[in-house]
Amino acid sequence: MLKISLAGAGTLILPGSGLLPAAAQSADEPHFFLLIVLNGGADCSYMFDARPLSMTKAGKIQNYLKQDPAPFSGRNGTGTLATSLVKPLLPFRDRFSILNGVYMTPSFDGHLQNMNFLFTGNAFGGDSFIPHLNLPDTGREPQSLDGVLSSDPVVVTVNNHSGVVPLMPRAVAGLANSLKQTPPLAGGELTEFIRGRMTANATGPGRLSAAAALMQAGLDKSPRVHRQLAQLTPASNRDSPEQQTLALITQCFRLSISRSAIYSPSEFFDVHATEQAKTQPKMFASAIGKVVTLLKGLVDTPFDDRRSMLDVTTVMVASEFGRTMRSPDGTVDDTGTNHNQFSNSILIGGKGIRSGLVIGASDLRDEVEEPSAAHLQLDPLQEKTMGLPFDFATLTTRPDMPAAFDIKDYLTIGSVVNTIYALFGVPKEHYRVLRRELPTAQVLKGLLT
Repeated sequence: MLKISLAGAGTLILPGSGLLPAAAQSADEPHFFLLIVLNGGADCSYMFDARPLSMTKAGKIQNYLKQDPAPFSGRNGTGTLATSLVKPLLPFRDRFSILNGVYMTPSFDGHLQNMNFLFTGNAFGGDSFIPHLNLPDTGREPQSLDGVLSSDPVVVTVNNHSGVVPLMPRAVAGLANSLKQTPPLAGGELTEFIRGRMTANATGPGRLSAAAALMQAGLDKSPRVHRQLAQLTPASNRDSPEQQTLALITQCFRLSISRSAIYSPSEFFDVHATEQAKTQPKMFASAIGKVVTLLKGLVDTPFDDRRSMLDVTTVMVASEFGRTMRSPDGTVDDTGTNHNQFSNSILIGGKGIRSGLVIGASDLRDEVEEPSAAHLQLDPLQEKTMGLPFDFATLTTRPDMPAAFDIKDYLTIGSVVNTIYALFGVPKEHYRVLRRELPTAQVLKGLLT
């Protein structure tokens, strides 16, 4: 209804560990969420889950950076290998933690299915976790919108994103000016007629009635949203697109327009073809530069006289899955990669997160390491790295070599999302389960401050 109402007025220009869980925080504390999505399935081995060149020489994994990665250790003593491409992120290493070996799903490996798992926990879609961070029962005052999407949309099947509104930096000036010149839909004969029809339609038990109730709620909220959006100011045209995006997102947070924001860099990491795969160093350098611009902007932008925007914002950088070590056809120095849903890397930091940690790991870390029987059960050709068994109490990997795969033994995207839920005080009835017949995924309590 928000979109219909404002567009009808010609105004909305939108393009296509013994630590207390954060739920114990005061409900009136400012808390925002920024999700940065690396679209297309980013290869973790080009960032913080790298492999030595000896694996490439052995014909195991392609490496078009053609450099040996360097050891990278977290405050918790857990190590990994990192490429030179992450160097721009190193000034922020004490502001985020790294999660390696994250299972997206032990089954599906398609872009839509795994993006659905990232957002909804179901390969076929459902409720996204983003609007849940804005629910009234979190104890915080709900924002006008559930989120803003400040980039081209990612392809995902969600049924509750009506309050996640596309809003591009280039639309801000025209939008704000139009709203200032147009009175909010606060009354009048037409508005009351529409509200009356919605009220009548909302009284039944079916989906039409439920939708009418949602539309009525949107109509009732539209004057407030109108006034808030009218306060937006455009960033300077001299700023980079990411600086303009940051300015828009921080304004939406400050003005209580939304609690969450989604941003996806323009790089697309689906590199099946060899020539595409060879562009990965350049693509990662570009995308990491954009992530750094956003992080630096959050650090440099004050929220108040005590805190920066990063101090009040939880930031997560994720892709829908990782990638295989190589494609089966072609030599290792002339090959692309396919989808790998068994291992992913996620960066998470900001408010409520213990930073500087390296958590989890994937297997096949060198040319001589043997896979477990559980690995061979799901990946008999050994094309994919897989997350190692995980100890949720200590946030460390386990040394055992399981004979059969059991999802309860591994770090999953469900645990990552449930940790964010715990951080924002989302009720447990929304928590993700490992599978329909299995319990909820465990919260990473040691990751929370």
